[in-house]
Amino acid sequence: AMCYAMALPGALDRAAAALRLTERKDATGGRMAMQCSRPRGFHPDGSPIWWDDPARLAQVYAYCKQDVIVERELHKRVMALSPAEQQTWVLDQEINKRGIYIDLPLVRRAIDVINIEQEYLRGELVELTAGMVASATEIQRLMTWVADHGFPMENLRKATVEEAVGGECTPEPVRRALEIRQDTAKTSTAKLNAMLRTVGADGRVRDTLQYHTASTGRWGGRRLQTHNFPRPTIDQADIEEVLNNILPKGSPEEAHAAIKWTYGSPIKVLSSCLRGIITAAPGHELMAGDFANIEGRVNAWLSGEQWKLDAFRAYDEGRGPDLYKLSYAKGFGIPVETVTKAQRFIGKVMELALGYQGGVGAFKAMAGAYGQKVKDSEAEIIKVAWREAHPRIVSFWRDIESAALSAVLSPGTKTGVEREGRRIIFLVRGSFLWCQLPSGRVICYPYPSAETKLTPWGEEKLQVHFYGVDAETHQWCKQSTYGGKLTENVVQAISRDVLAEAMHRLTARRFPIVMHVHDEIVCEIPKDADESRLGVFVGVMAEAPTWAAGLPVAVEGWRGERYRK
Repeated sequence: AMCYAMALPGALDRAAAALRLTERKDATGGRMAMQCSRPRGFHPDGSPIWWDDPARLAQVYAYCKQDVIVERELHKRVMALSPAEQQTWVLDQEINKRGIYIDLPLVRRAIDVINIEQEYLRGELVELTAGMVASATEIQRLMTWVADHGFPMENLRKATVEEAVGGECTPEPVRRALEIRQDTAKTSTAKLNAMLRTVGADGRVRDTLQYHTASTGRWGGRRLQTHNFPRPTIDQADIEEVLNNILPKGSPEEAHAAIKWTYGSPIKVLSSCLRGIITAAPGHELMAGDFANIEGRVNAWLSGEQWKLDAFRAYDEGRGPDLYKLSYAKGFGIPVETVTKAQRFIGKVMELALGYQGGVGAFKAMAGAYGQKVKDSEAEIIKVAWREAHPRIVSFWRDIESAALSAVLSPGTKTGVEREGRRIIFLVRGSFLWCQLPSGRVICYPYPSAETKLTPWGEEKLQVHFYGVDAETHQWCKQSTYGGKLTENVVQAISRDVLAEAMHRLTARRFPIVMHVHDEIVCEIPKDADESRLGVFVGVMAEAPTWAAGLPVAVEGWRGERYRK
């Protein structure tokens, strides 16, 4: 946890390498320990035969001793968690120990139904390809068959397949083969199997959250990966119908037929239903609250974009317009009441893609995630409009980049950026660039340096560089940052602190938290708890921390037996 809080790798050997310690783990002894942990064979009566000769065991003992030596050296180099963070870590352990309840009979039935559909799809693909492709996992065979039908593809990655399936020029047999590929590649089966593999005897899955996974302090999902459940493609009422009245009834074959007849692809339907398989324990209900657009609110609050803060407050009080409509109206100088549905969608993508110095590429990528294609020229106009409507946020990008760069160039000297008393402070001390948030917590950039880099638009610019774990490759490597990225880091970190403080307040008010996902907190309460408890729960979550005076916080809550989006 201490390593994660300093943006270092969490594994002992990788942390030691990142900090360039002279003492390192014993790799040979590690392999020996793994070997001695498994039987080397079995006696005729089935009892195990262990690797237990004295020489091997001596190597294992030496390996364990060396681990302790490395841990001691590591402990000298890492910073202890602050008292507040220590309390948050303890709360995290309590939540993980409590766990989440799983509807185990539905898990097994869902797996049966998916297996039935997989067999149908396999047979259809064999027939469609005249036996050339026996499974959608045979990538090269499928690509060859597709090419033979006049539609060559470079790969069968998710985005490539989605584009081909939605393309007007895709031949119908190819489209259907790729649709089968999409269905069979869904992660729903993997998540259901993970539920079976990790559930305890009491029906609960534990240790689904990892403290401080991101350098900003955000949690990460583990085991069930609740942070990346697929977005439902059917509405909540249909999900409840499937889980309560269709999936559990009759045989697996009957459930499969009923789902397919009523809703279409059982794999897609059950993928939409995954959240609902997480449920409250018998005699209980789930209660959840989700911070509404917390990052957009923090970004406006931190940068002092006052018109937007006023707009959030007006909307929360029921006297102001939808923020996505307002964003479009403000950017293009039109009355908010004239904003159309299509323009509101653009406003939504503007808010999601452009707040952290995103440009044409970021806007197009975000629009593409919603199935919309945008020309470069259109995206450029939209980008400029958003930036002109948010001058304080744009200037904050510049100021925070300048403050971080100044701190790196002048080690030991504090530099910062301040708006309306809200301060972000940078300081290089030792081998780290520290960034102090309004909450008092710090985030960390190891081994900072100032180096010239060629920007995407062809300008050579002095930028902050540091070492960190790459989000895609998971390797420890040098990275660079800029104003928009630094803004994203501090906004996400502040949003995380708002979440963490709400978790402590809820715990003090005896709301037992069973999990949290992104900006949502979920607790489990007795089913006969008073109806007013939801209002209390939402009210406690919506309290702004003392250090966040002026931050408009809004929470959307619900109560029910099954978890939902």
